[in-house]
Amino acid sequence: QLGSPSVADLRRTVMRLLRLACLALAVHSSRALRLVPTEGRRAALGRGVAAAAASAAAASAAATAALRPAAALASTAAELTGVQAGFDEAAEKRARYQAMQKDYKKAWRKQLSNLEFSDSDGEALEAIKAIIKLIREHGNEIPQGVRKQDLDQVYKRVQPNLSKPVRMAFLDLDGLVQKAVTVKDLRADE
Repeated sequence: QLGSPSVADLRRTVMRLLRLACLALAVHSSRALRLVPTEGRRAALGRGVAAAAASAAAASAAATAALRPAAALASTAAELTGVQAGFDEAAEKRARYQAMQKDYKKAWRKQLSNLEFSDSDGEALEAIKAIIKLIREHGNEIPQGVRKQDLDQVYKRVQPNLSKPVRMAFLDLDGLVQKAVTVKDLRADE
């Protein structure tokens, strides 16, 4: 009985080998592992343990291959060889749109400045009506790159000096801007 290990010894040895395989897999996950025991160990462990060690090594190699990053297998060839059709044709249209947005933003900032530095209710009301007109002329949208927060900050600064009709006009403007910056439900009828 000294020459052949018991079933419990074989199980412990297999579990140790599996733990070693998992540890080696965690430490060296980027390359395949080879955990086949040497000839001297194979003879000492017996044939059943050697077969278990070989299957553990094969399983760890398969697990290592499965854990390799997908980027290593990715193709880096370009999908597009040139400019997409219609891109150059739309360059003039894009340039016109950007120029329109630039002009719109400039007019917006001018009227916002007029509101901020207004000396009377008449000037403030005129600036508010001009901003409302700008928004309506541009499809009820505010300029790109402009935040509602900018309008709110200006109003907070001038609000104590405004009369009730001007504050009511600003509430109309604020509602219009809020509607412009709110995400729209595409199912809603306009």
